[in-house]
Amino acid sequence: MKTLVAPAHAQISRRADSLGQTNPPDFDQLISKAKKYGTVRVIIGLKANFIPEGRLATSLVQSQRTAIARIQNVVLTKVSADNPTAITKFKTIPYFAAQINARSLELLQSDPNIISIQEDIAVPTALTESIPVTKANSAWESGYTGAGQTVAILDTGVDSSHPFLADKVVSEACYSTTDSAYESTSLCPNGSTQQIGTGSAVNCATSIDDCNHGTHVAGIAAGKGPNFSGVAKDAKIIAIQIFSRFNSAKQCDPVPAPCVLSYVSDQIRGLEQVYNLRSNFTIAAANMSLGGGNYTSNCDTTSQYLKAIIDNLRSVGIATVIAAGNDGSTNGLGFPACISSAISVGSTKDGSSVGAVDEVSSYSNSASFLSLLAPGEAIYSSVPGGGYSNFYGTSMAAPHVTGAWAIFKQKNPSATVADTLTNFQNTGVPITDPKNSITKSRIRL
Repeated sequence: MKTLVAPAHAQISRRADSLGQTNPPDFDQLISKAKKYGTVRVIIGLKANFIPEGRLATSLVQSQRTAIARIQNVVLTKVSADNPTAITKFKTIPYFAAQINARSLELLQSDPNIISIQEDIAVPTALTESIPVTKANSAWESGYTGAGQTVAILDTGVDSSHPFLADKVVSEACYSTTDSAYESTSLCPNGSTQQIGTGSAVNCATSIDDCNHGTHVAGIAAGKGPNFSGVAKDAKIIAIQIFSRFNSAKQCDPVPAPCVLSYVSDQIRGLEQVYNLRSNFTIAAANMSLGGGNYTSNCDTTSQYLKAIIDNLRSVGIATVIAAGNDGSTNGLGFPACISSAISVGSTKDGSSVGAVDEVSSYSNSASFLSLLAPGEAIYSSVPGGGYSNFYGTSMAAPHVTGAWAIFKQKNPSATVADTLTNFQNTGVPITDPKNSITKSRIRL
Protein backbone atom coordinates (compact mmCIF):
# COMPACT_ATOMS: atom_id res chain seq x y z
CA MET A 1 0.00 0.00 0.00
CA LYS A 2 1.18 3.53 -0.60
CA THR A 3 1.11 5.54 2.58
CA LEU A 4 1.25 9.33 2.55
CA VAL A 5 0.98 11.00 5.94
CA ALA A 6 0.31 14.65 6.80
CA PRO A 7 0.75 16.68 9.99
CA ALA A 8 -2.02 15.88 12.48
CA HIS A 9 -3.51 19.28 13.36
CA ALA A 10 -7.04 19.24 14.72
CA GLN A 11 -8.06 21.33 11.72
CA ILE A 12 -6.98 18.54 9.34
CA SER A 13 -9.03 15.44 8.67
CA ARG A 14 -7.45 14.21 5.48
CA ARG A 15 -7.86 10.93 3.70
CA ALA A 16 -4.87 9.31 2.04
CA ASP A 17 -3.96 10.74 -1.36
CA SER A 18 -6.00 9.91 -4.43
CA LEU A 19 -3.62 7.24 -5.67
CA GLY A 20 -3.36 5.46 -2.34
CA GLN A 21 -5.67 4.51 0.49
CA THR A 22 -5.22 4.47 4.24
CA ASN A 23 -6.39 0.85 4.28
CA PRO A 24 -4.44 -1.56 2.05
CA PRO A 25 -5.93 -2.12 -1.40
CA ASP A 26 -6.23 -5.67 -2.73
CA PHE A 27 -3.74 -6.82 -5.32
CA ASP A 28 -6.09 -6.35 -8.27
CA GLN A 29 -6.48 -2.68 -7.36
CA LEU A 30 -2.71 -2.32 -7.20
CA ILE A 31 -2.38 -3.88 -10.68
CA SER A 32 -5.08 -1.56 -12.00
CA LYS A 33 -3.25 1.50 -10.67
CA ALA A 34 0.02 0.35 -12.20
CA LYS A 35 -1.68 -0.08 -15.59
CA LYS A 36 -3.43 3.28 -15.32
CA TYR A 37 -0.39 5.30 -14.28
CA GLY A 38 2.36 3.16 -15.82
CA THR A 39 3.96 2.37 -12.47
CA VAL A 40 3.05 2.22 -8.80
CA ARG A 41 5.07 2.83 -5.64
CA VAL A 42 5.23 -0.26 -3.43
CA ILE A 43 6.86 -1.60 -0.29
CA ILE A 44 7.86 -5.26 -0.66
CA GLY A 45 8.02 -7.59 2.34
CA LEU A 46 10.59 -10.38 2.08
CA LYS A 47 10.58 -13.91 3.44
CA ALA A 48 13.54 -13.66 5.77
CA ASN A 49 14.26 -14.38 9.40
CA PHE A 50 13.94 -11.12 11.28
CA ILE A 51 14.60 -10.37 14.93
CA PRO A 52 14.82 -6.73 16.11
CA GLU A 53 18.53 -6.04 16.25
CA GLY A 54 18.58 -5.04 19.91
CA ARG A 55 17.56 -8.60 20.78
CA LEU A 56 20.34 -10.17 18.68
CA ALA A 57 23.86 -10.99 19.76
CA THR A 58 26.20 -8.43 18.23
CA SER A 59 27.85 -11.13 16.13
CA LEU A 60 24.50 -11.94 14.48
CA VAL A 61 23.42 -8.44 13.51
CA GLN A 62 25.57 -8.25 10.39
CA SER A 63 24.58 -11.80 9.41
CA GLN A 64 20.91 -10.81 9.46
CA ARG A 65 21.61 -7.64 7.45
CA THR A 66 23.59 -9.64 4.89
CA ALA A 67 20.74 -12.13 4.50
CA ILE A 68 18.25 -9.28 4.01
CA ALA A 69 20.46 -7.64 1.38
CA ARG A 70 20.86 -10.93 -0.46
CA ILE A 71 17.11 -11.49 -0.75
CA GLN A 72 16.56 -7.86 -1.78
CA ASN A 73 19.04 -8.35 -4.64
CA VAL A 74 17.52 -11.67 -5.68
CA VAL A 75 14.04 -10.18 -5.96
CA LEU A 76 15.20 -7.02 -7.72
CA THR A 77 17.15 -9.09 -10.23
CA LYS A 78 13.94 -10.91 -11.12
CA VAL A 79 12.33 -7.65 -12.30
CA SER A 80 15.47 -5.90 -13.55
CA ALA A 81 14.35 -6.15 -17.18
CA ASP A 82 11.47 -3.78 -16.39
CA ASN A 83 13.86 -1.18 -14.94
CA PRO A 84 12.31 -0.55 -11.50
CA THR A 85 13.03 2.94 -10.17
CA ALA A 86 13.05 4.78 -6.83
CA ILE A 87 14.60 1.72 -5.19
CA THR A 88 15.20 2.01 -1.45
CA LYS A 89 16.82 -1.00 0.20
CA PHE A 90 16.21 -0.79 3.94
CA LYS A 91 19.32 -2.01 5.74
CA THR A 92 17.90 -3.26 9.03
CA ILE A 93 14.48 -4.70 8.12
CA PRO A 94 13.44 -7.26 5.43
CA TYR A 95 11.69 -4.80 3.12
CA PHE A 96 12.49 -2.56 0.19
CA ALA A 97 10.59 0.15 -1.64
CA ALA A 98 10.47 0.61 -5.40
CA GLN A 99 8.41 1.99 -8.26
CA ILE A 100 7.43 -0.84 -10.61
CA ASN A 101 5.06 -1.59 -13.47
CA ALA A 102 2.15 -4.03 -13.69
CA ARG A 103 4.25 -6.76 -15.32
CA SER A 104 6.72 -6.69 -12.42
CA LEU A 105 3.87 -6.82 -9.91
CA GLU A 106 2.52 -9.95 -11.56
CA LEU A 107 5.98 -11.54 -11.55
CA LEU A 108 6.49 -10.77 -7.87
CA GLN A 109 3.06 -11.96 -6.80
CA SER A 110 4.15 -15.58 -7.16
CA ASP A 111 7.74 -15.13 -5.93
CA PRO A 112 8.32 -17.42 -2.90
CA ASN A 113 10.75 -14.85 -1.47
CA ILE A 114 7.94 -12.30 -1.01
CA ILE A 115 5.41 -12.20 1.82
CA SER A 116 3.69 -8.88 1.08
CA ILE A 117 3.28 -6.19 -1.57
CA GLN A 118 1.65 -2.96 -0.41
CA GLU A 119 1.36 0.49 -1.89
CA ASP A 120 3.66 3.17 -0.51
CA ILE A 121 0.95 5.63 0.51
CA ALA A 122 1.37 9.14 1.90
CA VAL A 123 -0.37 10.69 4.91
CA PRO A 124 -0.82 14.20 6.41
CA THR A 125 0.50 15.83 9.57
CA ALA A 126 -2.05 14.88 12.42
CA LEU A 127 3.34 26.02 25.82
CA THR A 128 3.13 27.83 28.72
CA GLU A 129 -0.21 26.45 29.92
CA SER A 130 0.58 22.78 29.32
CA ILE A 131 3.79 22.53 31.36
CA PRO A 132 2.19 22.77 34.84
CA VAL A 133 -0.43 20.21 33.76
CA THR A 134 2.20 17.59 32.95
CA LYS A 135 4.20 18.56 36.08
CA ALA A 136 7.32 19.02 33.96
CA ASN A 137 8.15 22.07 36.08
CA SER A 138 8.20 19.84 39.18
CA ALA A 139 10.64 17.53 37.41
CA TRP A 140 12.81 20.55 36.54
CA GLU A 141 12.85 21.61 40.21
CA SER A 142 14.13 18.12 41.06
CA GLY A 143 16.97 18.50 38.56
CA TYR A 144 15.47 16.52 35.66
CA THR A 145 15.23 18.60 32.48
CA GLY A 146 16.12 16.07 29.78
CA ALA A 147 19.81 16.98 29.99
CA GLY A 148 21.99 14.42 28.24
CA GLN A 149 19.02 13.07 26.26
CA THR A 150 18.12 13.58 22.60
CA VAL A 151 14.73 13.43 20.91
CA ALA A 152 14.16 12.90 17.19
CA ILE A 153 11.52 15.01 15.46
CA LEU A 154 10.38 13.43 12.17
CA ASP A 155 8.24 16.13 10.65
CA THR A 156 8.13 19.04 8.16
CA GLY A 157 11.56 20.31 9.19
CA VAL A 158 12.79 22.49 12.04
CA ASP A 159 13.88 26.13 12.10
CA SER A 160 17.07 25.54 14.08
CA SER A 161 17.80 29.30 14.11
CA HIS A 162 14.70 30.02 16.20
CA PRO A 163 15.68 31.45 19.64
CA PHE A 164 13.50 28.82 21.34
CA LEU A 165 15.59 26.10 19.65
CA ALA A 166 19.02 27.77 19.85
CA ASP A 167 21.87 25.22 19.97
CA LYS A 168 19.32 22.41 20.19
CA VAL A 169 19.64 20.65 16.82
CA VAL A 170 22.59 18.24 16.85
CA SER A 171 21.85 16.25 13.68
CA GLU A 172 19.79 16.80 10.52
CA ALA A 173 18.54 14.71 7.63
CA CYS A 174 15.93 14.88 4.90
CA TYR A 175 14.08 12.05 3.13
CA SER A 176 11.63 13.31 0.53
CA THR A 177 10.30 12.12 -2.82
CA THR A 178 9.86 13.49 -6.32
CA ASP A 179 7.34 11.45 -8.31
CA SER A 180 5.51 12.84 -11.32
CA ALA A 181 2.80 10.16 -11.27
CA TYR A 182 1.97 10.96 -7.66
CA GLU A 183 2.52 14.70 -8.26
CA SER A 184 5.04 15.00 -5.45
CA THR A 185 8.28 16.98 -5.26
CA SER A 186 11.20 16.55 -2.88
CA LEU A 187 11.54 19.20 -0.20
CA CYS A 188 15.20 18.43 0.55
CA PRO A 189 17.17 21.67 0.15
CA ASN A 190 19.50 20.06 -2.41
CA GLY A 191 16.54 18.86 -4.50
CA SER A 192 17.46 15.18 -4.15
CA THR A 193 15.54 12.43 -2.37
CA GLN A 194 18.01 12.35 0.52
CA GLN A 195 20.24 14.85 2.28
CA ILE A 196 22.17 14.50 5.52
CA GLY A 197 24.02 17.24 7.37
CA THR A 198 23.66 20.79 8.61
CA GLY A 199 20.71 22.59 7.01
CA SER A 200 19.18 19.47 5.48
CA ALA A 201 16.15 19.43 7.82
CA VAL A 202 15.25 23.11 7.58
CA ASN A 203 11.50 23.72 7.56
CA CYS A 204 9.85 23.85 4.14
CA ALA A 205 8.52 27.18 2.86
CA THR A 206 5.86 28.49 5.23
CA SER A 207 3.77 29.55 2.23
CA ILE A 208 2.86 25.84 2.07
CA ASP A 209 0.27 24.66 4.58
CA ASP A 210 1.81 22.89 7.62
CA CYS A 211 5.45 23.82 6.98
CA ASN A 212 5.45 25.49 10.41
CA HIS A 213 4.37 22.19 11.99
CA GLY A 214 7.78 20.62 12.71
CA THR A 215 9.19 23.72 14.41
CA HIS A 216 6.12 23.90 16.66
CA VAL A 217 6.39 20.20 17.56
CA ALA A 218 10.14 20.52 18.29
CA GLY A 219 9.47 23.47 20.60
CA ILE A 220 6.89 21.52 22.62
CA ALA A 221 9.25 18.59 23.09
CA ALA A 222 12.48 20.44 23.86
CA GLY A 223 12.27 24.20 23.37
CA LYS A 224 13.86 26.54 25.92
CA GLY A 225 13.20 30.19 26.52
CA PRO A 226 13.66 32.86 29.21
CA ASN A 227 9.95 32.94 30.14
CA PHE A 228 8.67 29.45 29.29
CA SER A 229 10.04 26.23 27.84
CA GLY A 230 9.06 22.93 26.27
CA VAL A 231 8.85 19.73 28.29
CA ALA A 232 12.48 18.52 28.13
CA LYS A 233 14.02 21.97 28.05
CA ASP A 234 17.64 20.75 28.18
CA ALA A 235 17.31 17.87 25.71
CA LYS A 236 18.85 18.04 22.23
CA ILE A 237 17.04 17.47 18.93
CA ILE A 238 17.63 15.29 15.88
CA ALA A 239 15.64 16.99 13.11
CA ILE A 240 14.50 14.81 10.19
CA GLN A 241 12.35 16.22 7.38
CA ILE A 242 10.16 13.41 5.94
CA PHE A 243 7.52 15.30 3.95
CA SER A 244 7.11 15.94 0.23
CA ARG A 245 5.29 18.71 -1.59
CA PHE A 246 2.07 17.78 -3.43
CA ASN A 247 0.64 20.10 -6.05
CA SER A 248 -2.71 18.46 -6.80
CA ALA A 249 -5.92 19.80 -5.27
CA LYS A 250 -7.25 16.25 -5.27
CA GLN A 251 -4.23 14.96 -3.36
CA CYS A 252 -4.30 17.82 -0.83
CA ASP A 253 -8.06 17.97 -0.16
CA PRO A 254 -9.38 19.31 2.22
CA VAL A 255 -6.51 21.81 2.49
CA PRO A 256 -5.51 23.91 -0.53
CA ALA A 257 -2.71 22.88 -2.88
CA PRO A 258 0.20 22.87 -2.56
CA CYS A 259 0.36 20.82 0.63
CA VAL A 260 2.76 18.41 2.33
CA LEU A 261 2.32 14.67 2.83
CA SER A 262 4.76 11.97 3.92
CA TYR A 263 5.39 8.66 2.15
CA VAL A 264 5.74 5.66 4.44
CA SER A 265 9.02 4.76 2.71
CA ASP A 266 10.41 8.15 3.76
CA GLN A 267 9.20 7.56 7.31
CA ILE A 268 11.07 4.25 7.38
CA ARG A 269 14.21 5.92 6.02
CA GLY A 270 13.93 8.57 8.74
CA LEU A 271 13.47 6.00 11.50
CA GLU A 272 16.43 3.98 10.18
CA GLN A 273 18.51 7.15 10.44
CA VAL A 274 17.45 7.51 14.09
CA TYR A 275 18.47 3.90 14.66
CA ASN A 276 21.83 4.51 12.95
CA LEU A 277 22.50 7.49 15.25
CA ARG A 278 21.93 5.57 18.49
CA SER A 279 25.69 5.28 19.12
CA ASN A 280 26.23 9.01 18.54
CA PHE A 281 23.50 10.27 20.87
CA THR A 282 21.49 9.02 23.83
CA ILE A 283 18.11 8.97 22.10
CA ALA A 284 15.02 8.73 24.29
CA ALA A 285 12.27 8.83 21.67
CA ALA A 286 11.32 9.61 18.08
CA ASN A 287 8.24 11.79 17.52
CA MET A 288 5.88 11.39 14.55
CA SER A 289 2.97 13.84 14.70
CA LEU A 290 1.25 12.56 11.58
CA GLY A 291 -1.39 10.10 10.50
CA GLY A 292 -4.67 9.27 8.82
CA GLY A 293 -7.51 6.78 8.64
CA ASN A 294 -9.33 4.90 11.40
CA TYR A 295 -8.21 1.48 12.63
CA THR A 296 -10.43 -0.16 15.23
CA SER A 297 -7.70 -2.59 16.29
CA ASN A 298 -3.92 -2.76 16.05
CA CYS A 299 -2.81 -2.55 12.42
CA ASP A 300 0.34 -4.67 12.74
CA THR A 301 -0.66 -7.12 10.01
CA THR A 302 -1.21 -4.43 7.39
CA SER A 303 1.74 -2.29 8.55
CA GLN A 304 4.47 -4.88 9.08
CA TYR A 305 7.08 -2.78 7.27
CA LEU A 306 6.72 0.20 9.63
CA LYS A 307 6.28 -2.01 12.70
CA ALA A 308 9.61 -3.73 11.91
CA ILE A 309 11.63 -0.51 12.19
CA ILE A 310 9.63 0.64 15.24
CA ASP A 311 10.47 -2.73 16.83
CA ASN A 312 14.15 -2.25 15.98
CA LEU A 313 14.14 1.10 17.79
CA ARG A 314 12.20 -0.30 20.71
CA SER A 315 14.68 -3.17 21.05
CA VAL A 316 17.45 -0.65 21.79
CA GLY A 317 15.35 1.42 24.19
CA ILE A 318 14.04 4.11 21.82
CA ALA A 319 10.31 4.82 21.84
CA THR A 320 8.38 5.86 18.72
CA VAL A 321 5.70 8.32 19.84
CA ILE A 322 2.86 8.90 17.35
CA ALA A 323 -0.18 11.20 17.32
CA ALA A 324 -3.49 9.30 17.60
CA GLY A 325 -5.25 11.43 14.96
CA ASN A 326 -7.90 14.13 14.95
CA ASP A 327 -11.05 12.59 13.48
CA GLY A 328 -12.91 12.32 16.80
CA SER A 329 -13.13 8.54 16.46
CA THR A 330 -14.58 6.77 19.48
CA ASN A 331 -13.22 3.33 18.59
CA GLY A 332 -10.09 3.69 16.51
CA LEU A 333 -6.70 5.33 15.93
CA GLY A 334 -5.07 6.71 12.83
CA PHE A 335 -2.21 5.08 10.97
CA PRO A 336 0.57 4.64 12.07
CA ALA A 337 -0.47 5.20 15.72
CA CYS A 338 -2.42 1.93 15.44
CA ILE A 339 0.84 -0.08 15.42
CA SER A 340 1.01 -1.98 18.72
CA SER A 341 4.67 -1.28 19.49
CA ALA A 342 4.28 2.49 18.95
CA ILE A 343 3.29 4.86 21.77
CA SER A 344 -0.02 6.39 20.64
CA VAL A 345 -1.07 9.72 22.14
CA GLY A 346 -4.47 11.38 22.34
CA SER A 347 -5.19 15.01 23.20
CA THR A 348 -6.68 16.71 26.27
CA LYS A 349 -7.58 20.25 27.18
CA ASP A 350 -4.87 21.63 29.40
CA GLY A 351 -7.03 22.08 32.51
CA SER A 352 -4.57 24.46 34.18
CA SER A 353 -6.41 27.78 34.13
CA VAL A 354 -9.23 28.74 36.49
CA GLY A 355 -12.44 27.05 35.46
CA ALA A 356 -10.74 24.89 32.85
CA VAL A 357 -11.62 21.21 32.63
CA ASP A 358 -9.02 18.46 32.26
CA GLU A 359 -10.83 16.38 29.65
CA VAL A 360 -10.27 14.61 26.34
CA SER A 361 -10.40 16.93 23.31
CA SER A 362 -13.51 16.52 21.19
CA TYR A 363 -11.42 15.95 18.04
CA SER A 364 -9.01 13.40 19.56
CA ASN A 365 -9.23 9.82 18.34
CA SER A 366 -9.88 7.40 21.18
CA ALA A 367 -9.77 3.62 21.49
CA SER A 368 -9.19 0.90 24.05
CA PHE A 369 -5.65 0.40 22.73
CA LEU A 370 -4.57 4.06 23.00
CA SER A 371 -1.36 4.37 25.05
CA LEU A 372 -1.54 7.79 26.71
CA LEU A 373 -3.11 11.24 26.80
CA ALA A 374 -1.34 14.62 26.89
CA PRO A 375 -2.29 18.29 26.47
CA GLY A 376 -3.05 19.24 22.87
CA GLU A 377 -5.27 22.33 22.88
CA ALA A 378 -4.04 25.89 22.35
CA ILE A 379 -0.42 24.87 22.82
CA TYR A 380 1.89 27.86 22.48
CA SER A 381 5.19 27.02 20.83
CA SER A 382 7.74 28.14 18.25
CA VAL A 383 7.03 28.68 14.55
CA PRO A 384 9.56 29.43 11.79
CA GLY A 385 10.96 32.95 11.67
CA GLY A 386 11.30 33.52 15.41
CA GLY A 387 7.63 33.74 16.33
CA TYR A 388 5.20 31.70 18.41
CA SER A 389 1.67 30.46 17.90
CA ASN A 390 -1.12 28.40 19.47
CA PHE A 391 -1.85 25.10 17.70
CA TYR A 392 -4.44 22.40 18.42
CA GLY A 393 -4.25 18.66 17.78
CA THR A 394 -2.88 15.29 18.76
CA SER A 395 0.19 16.55 16.89
CA MET A 396 0.76 18.80 19.90
CA ALA A 397 0.00 16.07 22.45
CA ALA A 398 2.58 13.61 21.11
CA PRO A 399 5.67 15.82 21.68
CA HIS A 400 4.60 16.37 25.31
CA VAL A 401 5.05 12.62 25.73
CA THR A 402 8.30 12.64 23.74
CA GLY A 403 9.71 15.34 26.01
CA ALA A 404 8.47 13.52 29.10
CA TRP A 405 10.22 10.39 27.83
CA ALA A 406 13.53 12.29 27.78
CA ILE A 407 13.05 13.47 31.36
CA PHE A 408 12.18 9.99 32.59
CA LYS A 409 15.17 8.48 30.77
CA GLN A 410 17.49 11.06 32.31
CA LYS A 411 16.38 9.87 35.75
CA ASN A 412 16.14 6.18 34.76
CA PRO A 413 18.69 5.57 31.99
CA SER A 414 18.23 1.80 31.95
CA ALA A 415 14.43 1.91 31.70
CA THR A 416 13.00 0.05 28.71
CA VAL A 417 10.23 1.43 26.53
CA ALA A 418 7.79 -0.89 28.32
CA ASP A 419 9.05 0.29 31.74
CA THR A 420 8.58 3.94 30.84
CA LEU A 421 5.13 3.44 29.35
CA THR A 422 3.99 1.49 32.41
CA ASN A 423 5.26 4.26 34.69
CA PHE A 424 3.38 6.95 32.75
CA GLN A 425 0.21 4.86 32.70
CA ASN A 426 0.42 4.16 36.44
CA THR A 427 1.33 7.69 37.59
CA GLY A 428 -0.77 9.71 35.15
CA VAL A 429 -4.11 11.38 35.82
CA PRO A 430 -6.95 9.04 34.78
CA ILE A 431 -9.31 10.82 32.38
CA THR A 432 -12.49 9.27 31.03
CA ASP A 433 -13.53 10.19 27.51
CA PRO A 434 -17.27 11.04 27.63
CA LYS A 435 -17.63 9.95 24.01
CA ASN A 436 -16.97 6.28 24.82
CA SER A 437 -16.34 5.98 28.60
CA ILE A 438 -12.74 4.80 27.98
CA THR A 439 -10.32 5.90 30.70
CA LYS A 440 -6.66 6.59 29.89
CA SER A 441 -3.79 8.25 31.74
CA ARG A 442 -2.81 11.83 30.98
CA ILE A 443 0.92 12.09 31.64
CA ARG A 444 2.04 13.61 34.94
CA LEU A 445 5.74 13.63 35.65
